[in-house]
Amino acid sequence: MRTSLRLAVVGAALGAMSFASAANAATTATATATAEVLSTLSVTADSALDFGQIAANTGGTVTVNADSTVASTGALVSTGTRAPASFTVSGSQGAMVAVTLPSSAATLTRSGGTETMSLSGWNSNPNGAFQLDGTTGQGTFSVGGTLTVASAQVAGVYSGTFDVSVEYQ
Repeated sequence: MRTSLRLAVVGAALGAMSFASAANAATTATATATAEVLSTLSVTADSALDFGQIAANTGGTVTVNADSTVASTGALVSTGTRAPASFTVSGSQGAMVAVTLPSSAATLTRSGGTETMSLSGWNSNPNGAFQLDGTTGQGTFSVGGTLTVASAQVAGVYSGTFDVSVEYQ
């Protein structure tokens, strides 16, 4: 009887160890899932891309860069106030946004006429992506470009539009 009792005790102990090993082999953890919904992103044009006054002569180009530097080529004369277009972006505080510039040239048309000039060579400052302010959720950027002026371009005021877009990065 002692032997049977010992075997029963040993068997029970082995069985308990086997249950303990099985219980320790599997475990569970709980994770948290989160998501942040960003504020609606908006962009507003604050000022126009201004090439100033141009005496066409035999033509050339006028470049107004996003960093406010100005250059010209050819025999034309460029004078007056020249400035890049400026934009304000509003969105979620501290978020990164990317600026997309036009992929093709814009056309400026003479007021009251059909004559045109081509605007291309787009550039922005800051270039590419930038971070919105951590307190206000706003940021600004500038856009410049290169205007192609023909020889003896017809005098007048030329205007046109171009689109830029912003998206969360």
